[in-house]
Amino acid sequence: MTSHVAHGDCEEIRPGWIGQPSNTVTSLAFVLAAWPLLRASRRPGGRAWAAVAAAAAVEGIGSVGYHGPGGRVAKLIHDAGLVALVATTATALVVDPQARVRPRATGLGAAAVALHTLSRTGGPLCSCHSPLQGHALFHLVAAAALASTPPAAR
Repeated sequence: MTSHVAHGDCEEIRPGWIGQPSNTVTSLAFVLAAWPLLRASRRPGGRAWAAVAAAAAVEGIGSVGYHGPGGRVAKLIHDAGLVALVATTATALVVDPQARVRPRATGLGAAAVALHTLSRTGGPLCSCHSPLQGHALFHLVAAAALASTPPAAR
C-alpha cells in the first residue's frame, strides 16, 4: 500500500476517501479566509489582495485534497497553493499603500507556526488518534492570521 501524502501531519490515516477527517474539514478555513481578503481588494490601493484571496482558496481546496484522498495531484495543488499564498501575500504587503504589520496577524501567525511545528508526527502535541488535531488547529489559526492581515475594507 502506498503511504498517504499527509502522513507527517500526525492525524491517523483512515481507510476510505477522507484519510484525515479533522485536517480535511479544517482546511476549508483557508477558503473562508478568502472572503475578507477579497473585500480588502475592493478598496482603493487594495487590488493585490484579490490574488491573495484566490491563492487562499486554491490552498484550501488543495489542502482538502491533500488531507482527504491524498495522492500526487493533491500534493501538487496543495504545495502550489501554499507557494502562491506566500508570494501573493508578500507582494500585497509591499504594493498596498495601506498595508502595515498588524499585531493580531503577527500573533496568530506565530501561534500557527508553533502549532505546525509542535504537532507534526512525532512532535510533542501529536496524538494521532485524538479527535482534536494540532495540525487541524494550525489550519484554523493560520487562516485567521491570513484573514486579519489586510487593511479592512470600508
